Amino acid sequence: MTALTICYSTHRPETLGLTARIMQTHDCIFLEEPTHPEFQGMLAGRIDPEVHMMELDLGYPVFALKQYRLLQLLSQAGKQIEQVEPYLEHLVAIQEFFADGNSPADLDRSSEQYLVYCSEKEVTGLLIDYYKVVKGDDFCTILKKMQEFAIADAARFLLRDSLRAREIVNRLQCGNHIYIESGSIHLALYKYLKEIIPDNCSLHVAFIEREAMRYLGVTGNMFSPGDELTLSYIFGKKQRQDRQDLLCAQALIYSKLVRKDEIRPSDIGYPHTRNDLETTKIVRQLSITDCRELFYRIRSHSIEDSWSILRKSTKN
Repeated sequence: MTALTICYSTHRPETLGLTARIMQTHDCIFLEEPTHPEFQGMLAGRIDPEVHMMELDLGYPVFALKQYRLLQLLSQAGKQIEQVEPYLEHLVAIQEFFADGNSPADLDRSSEQYLVYCSEKEVTGLLIDYYKVVKGDDFCTILKKMQEFAIADAARFLLRDSLRAREIVNRLQCGNHIYIESGSIHLALYKYLKEIIPDNCSLHVAFIEREAMRYLGVTGNMFSPGDELTLSYIFGKKQRQDRQDLLCAQALIYSKLVRKDEIRPSDIGYPHTRNDLETTKIVRQLSITDCRELFYRIRSHSIEDSWSILRKSTKN
């Protein structure tokens, strides 16, 4: 029996202690990143992780460095570690294809690369539209553009997760116990894998954020308003228009309040989890009117100043 475990987690240093325990009980580790020609050399110690990272576009460098050093130890202990993320591999290949002087018209329309290209083109266009209107004063238009982007983003997640599920199944021969790294928003990956894994495979899920919450002794919503909206589109859950508007409005405020930097590793007690939960709890108490008024007051301010403005407004 082959056992697969999808480990849903954020890319934060505080999660590595929990994910490492799960990795150690598996034979093979599938990472959520595209293949890199020097990756195996880095695992073997021939390339320093910091040198390897200089070639990568990483949003979480502290996390990446700590995880790569962990993966080196696991590789030395005999774990097989592979990069399995075909969507991002296609995206890199497309960028190189265009850099070589080719155009979108040269892409094979029957290929997965063309599907990825179309997905990225639509999402990028809608994101640009959103960036244009979010600087204006028409709050209804801002919410509308957010929803249009979220719908396209949900379609992108579905394509990405379906491609990854198929590639994972193609590589099942690597071991009897397989760890699958996954971001928390990729819940459709479980659905796709469940549909196509062979009968001699079992599929399990670990939610690292829930483990952190149990450690902290707290309860709360694991997903921000923006994540809830995107997931409703991913799974075809119909929501009333006023509910969609409210989630978008709350997501606007959430994005101005939640910490985006990597909190220092010396901070203990899952600081990112605490921050995410606190921010989500606060914004879910706000009405659309609250969000509209607050958004225009904090739009140009830092996270720290935005929190200060919020606290002052709630006291009045």
